Amino acid sequence: MSDDKNNSIEQWLSSQEKHGEDVELSVIIPAYNEQWRLPTTLIDIIDYFDRSSLSHEIIVVDDGSSDETEQVVRKFERICPHLRLVRLPKNYGKGHAVRTGMLSARGKYLLFTDADGSTPIKEIERLFDAVHQGGAEIAIGSRAMESEDTLVETVWYRKFLGRTFHFFVHSILLPGFHDTQCGFKLFTKPAARFVFSRQRANGFSFDLEILHLAQKAELTISEVPVNWTNVAGSKVNLLTDAAKMFKDLFVFRIRNAGVSSEDFQHAHQEKST
Repeated sequence: MSDDKNNSIEQWLSSQEKHGEDVELSVIIPAYNEQWRLPTTLIDIIDYFDRSSLSHEIIVVDDGSSDETEQVVRKFERICPHLRLVRLPKNYGKGHAVRTGMLSARGKYLLFTDADGSTPIKEIERLFDAVHQGGAEIAIGSRAMESEDTLVETVWYRKFLGRTFHFFVHSILLPGFHDTQCGFKLFTKPAARFVFSRQRANGFSFDLEILHLAQKAELTISEVPVNWTNVAGSKVNLLTDAAKMFKDLFVFRIRNAGVSSEDFQHAHQEKST
């Protein structure tokens, strides 16, 4: 084969690789034993993007499920070219699953959302408004902020426990937020790379760590009211997980004490060069 033909083939392959990386949005869904709740969520997300011109990818991170979660996602993979499965060898925890998906995503913007579909994917439009119009680097869904055009449906004891936990979060680690735990958060790529490459929490408290890292780095964070419905089957243990998350408030405060805006600027410059 001539050198000219070799060069033309290499140029074509190179152009295809670059085109493949041109994704506007990555949607990351952590899933652990979600064979029953995940299908409806995937249908809603796929249908939403079928009506949209937004270039996207959907990444389901199976966190070592012992049920049929993998088989369910494989079925969707066969009919949806934008969907891919990342399978972890064991159950590491939600924080680990989200971090894995975020650091393997190709999008200009990255969203993680829960497998139960408690926040409809359409709510991403509210988060995009905060990023595109408000200049936020991170936009987080909030169930606690009141809005005339959003509805939050939950049970009374979850609301009570949430408010109690938030009091400690606000006092110890993250002042200024109404809801740190809603599983619907959008990041610009530089912001996502910065916080998730430094996140070490593998469990449910990872939201606290990534927001603390972002706040320490002085990233612009916008909290946005979203529609949300409580879906049965939560994996959070309100006693044991809450106790660990309370302890982690102090762990994160000490661990990330040295993080500053200069760290983000330095990391961003390294990625740009």
